Amino acid sequence: MGAFKLILGTPINAVPRPWSVIPFHGVMVNGYELLQLKNRYELRGRRLRQFLGIDDDVELWIDSGGYQALKDNVNITAYQIGKLYREIDADYYISLDFPPHPRDSEETRAQKIARSISNFIELKSMLKDIAEEGRLIPVFHVSVGISLRLQLKAYEPHAYTAAVGGLIPYVMQLSGKGSRAKMLLFLLLVRKLWTGSLHALGIASAAMIPLLKIIGVDTGDTQTWRHKAAYGKVIVPGLGERHISGRRVRFGPAVFKEHENGLFMEYVEKAEKLFGLTLEELVKSFEARALFNAWILKEVAEKDLGYNGASKAFSNLYNLAINLKKLDPLEIEELLSELLYGKPEEDKVKEDEYRVTVSIEKTPQQVIPSGNSIGSPQLM
Repeated sequence: MGAFKLILGTPINAVPRPWSVIPFHGVMVNGYELLQLKNRYELRGRRLRQFLGIDDDVELWIDSGGYQALKDNVNITAYQIGKLYREIDADYYISLDFPPHPRDSEETRAQKIARSISNFIELKSMLKDIAEEGRLIPVFHVSVGISLRLQLKAYEPHAYTAAVGGLIPYVMQLSGKGSRAKMLLFLLLVRKLWTGSLHALGIASAAMIPLLKIIGVDTGDTQTWRHKAAYGKVIVPGLGERHISGRRVRFGPAVFKEHENGLFMEYVEKAEKLFGLTLEELVKSFEARALFNAWILKEVAEKDLGYNGASKAFSNLYNLAINLKKLDPLEIEELLSELLYGKPEEDKVKEDEYRVTVSIEKTPQQVIPSGNSIGSPQLM
């Protein structure tokens, strides 16, 4: 498995800030959140980096927040994001994308992919220097055939690093039968077709990092280190996540079993030596658990631990990845097409490709879904 660089996702005003304690490759914040900050103009230039306490050797990434805007039914435009990106000195900027949900209609999926392509084209014109330096990152979404080729054609001449987005619903098995296999096949396909660096948006959890390494994904981001801590959970390689806070367990594995305590305590002892974290602090403190979990993710990202967890489903997925990686792109695409559409139905695939082609030829205004609008970025 190749090198993998972990990017820690974080809300802007949140604590703790593990990168002030542990060396991390990069930190990612959300552009949609930035647009809503009353003090955004106080974070111009390098001041966001200074506010976050990020040294020059730590990369600052900004995600557009397109997914969050869709979720909140708020329209944001490439112009708004481009203006925001001009204000802030970061290392990498994710193009404004609107991820199709697996349950979207074919027409809605086509519109979202088309709008994402149009946004990248507009942003590269607004941010010429950033784009020419390879710091504007386009986003691929699950697709096959012409739908995928349109994305490749728009991105290849203008970007070195690309991202794959909209995969969280597939990881969470919200795409019906074979959800995770669809995610795996699309990541493998893009990795085969994209010659530059590849980033996985939002899915670099402890369980997923070994899979991303098998595929050959270069970087990935996650906020699971915070989310699990907020639910009273810690992450332990080989065991997964366990509740230790005493809070009521509503889902997922409960507490450590007797035979698991030894491995957990080994990591606790290491954390105490490195950061002064004690078992009592981990039980009582969100901040302590968040720091512990961030450190664990770094360990998984930097060491070839493979997957040694208890999930048979994930173990099978990793073995599947090793075998599928040997296939050529056309074979991978055929398998993905069959999972997405059932047995080969050329007319249905062609209809979806036609929808994307028509959508991409429309003006951006024609494919913007209805909803609220943030309006032009202003000091609020």
